[in-house]
Amino acid sequence: MSKTTVDKRNWSIPWKNPIVIIWFSILVVVLSVNFFMVSMAIVTNPGLVIDDFYEKGKNMDQTLAAQKRMDEMGWQLDVDLPDLKEGKSAPVTLMVLDKEGEPLNVDTAVLYYYRPSDRKLDGQQVLVPTETLGQFKADFVLNTKGKWDLIMEVTQGELVYNIGRSIMVQDPE
Repeated sequence: MSKTTVDKRNWSIPWKNPIVIIWFSILVVVLSVNFFMVSMAIVTNPGLVIDDFYEKGKNMDQTLAAQKRMDEMGWQLDVDLPDLKEGKSAPVTLMVLDKEGEPLNVDTAVLYYYRPSDRKLDGQQVLVPTETLGQFKADFVLNTKGKWDLIMEVTQGELVYNIGRSIMVQDPE
């Protein structure tokens, strides 16, 4: 004798159907994750916004002309920047050379540092000339580990020359 059981479940009620419950659960998870991501994007400001973006865009031709002038000058900036550790001072040495590789006497040398994720940490360090012609030096410290953008700028009268570089500041070990 075989006993046959009859399925008495009623699948016409949507909230009792397992497929509807699974799809609804997936929808709730996806919407929750999206809401979380949007709220994190609003709450955490990366600091990458330029306040005067329109003026910067209009001045792009001036920026390109300045880059061309720097290429024509042919100056060379030889930067000796050791691996930086968080909160530890390290000597930064800059040697300014002309087209022929000879030391060049310039008026000022400044190291600008930018933290892409936090504008409040941006700053500058003035380098002091040494006894050697064209050489500048300073003790440099960054108190936060992570990525930093550096711009080394030298001026001689009206002439300005600069180079940029990105670095990683490591944990103090």
